[in-house]
Amino acid sequence: MNRSYKIALSLTAGFLSLSLLSAWLLYFRHRAYTDDAYVQGNLVTITPLQDGFVQSILTDDTFLVRKGQLLALLDNTNALLALDGAKEQLAIKVREIAGAFHELFALQAEVQAEKADFLQAVQDYEHRLAVLEIGGVSVEDFEHAEASLKRSFFLLMQTESLVRKQQAFLLGTAIATHPEVLAKIDLAKQAFVNLHRTKIYSPVEGLVAQRTVQVGTWISAGTPLMAVIPLDQIWVNANFKETQMKRMRIGQHVTLTSDLYGKDAVFQGTIIGLPGGAGNIFSLLPPQNLSGNWIKIVQRLPVRVALDPHALSHYPLRLGLSMKATVDLRKSGPLVPDSTQEAPHYTTDIFTQEEEGDISWIEEIIRANSDPSLSDHLFIPLLPPPSCS
Repeated sequence: MNRSYKIALSLTAGFLSLSLLSAWLLYFRHRAYTDDAYVQGNLVTITPLQDGFVQSILTDDTFLVRKGQLLALLDNTNALLALDGAKEQLAIKVREIAGAFHELFALQAEVQAEKADFLQAVQDYEHRLAVLEIGGVSVEDFEHAEASLKRSFFLLMQTESLVRKQQAFLLGTAIATHPEVLAKIDLAKQAFVNLHRTKIYSPVEGLVAQRTVQVGTWISAGTPLMAVIPLDQIWVNANFKETQMKRMRIGQHVTLTSDLYGKDAVFQGTIIGLPGGAGNIFSLLPPQNLSGNWIKIVQRLPVRVALDPHALSHYPLRLGLSMKATVDLRKSGPLVPDSTQEAPHYTTDIFTQEEEGDISWIEEIIRANSDPSLSDHLFIPLLPPPSCS
């Protein structure tokens, strides 16, 4: 009886040992596990682009906001006044450029009149020169004709120079494309954008967190008002010991569970990035192992794990939640990314809407302050150089 018991106990112990050895050979030696894993994600801080008093707050912590949704309003009195002033300056400049066109046309007409005077002075001079030797004209009359010729020539030269000066100011432009008008248009656009920026919109969809702004508070540009957490921009940083990293590669499969949902929700993930440094390097006071007493500490490195979005839609995670991660080490892959194309891209287009609608009222200001007769004189040709012949 005692002998049979010992044999059975030995067989059982051998079977258990063989089972454990087989389990380790077939499964556990191909797995790396850590419970030092946490949910990470983008935390989009909402800040104003200009100063002002907070007039309204249209959301709060834990509430969902859509991309492009209005979050807060700043007092827009100063922005409205600045826009009105910019519009007035644009209208004044358009009138000045329109006047410059008419001044050019007047100078061009004066050139033609002075050319006629110059031609008459040439003829008078030549007629008197022809009869001077036979006494058909007095010397005094001839000298007056000669002086009149010179005077008309230099008056023509002066007026043509004024034409060229005005031409250089207007050459190759229309009223709407003149550099000085464009400068005023840019100022008006900036005033329009500043007015738009009194409305603060959400650049992404997500949950609001860390609201610190209050109604009636004066805030400066760049002051954090609140944060928005996009729930679709979430990943896990699994902190493995450096002794577990030898066989870890990008692309390996990861199985995760969270303390929030337990084993009811199993998340599937993929390693998309291995860290460039251990956590101690990025601490406020990095270790200085060259001085003092030294104690070896096994370091941990954060491994970035992308999660299956399908599971996230059913079991949404929150930033900072604890996770347990198990990596399947059997798949081979690179230690560092071999392409920049796989990196995530985060974009928003809400700021492209800041200038929507400004072209219509700018065109209206130009149209209202321009002379309709200038529509056929948008571009000014270059005059030929003056001639002394």
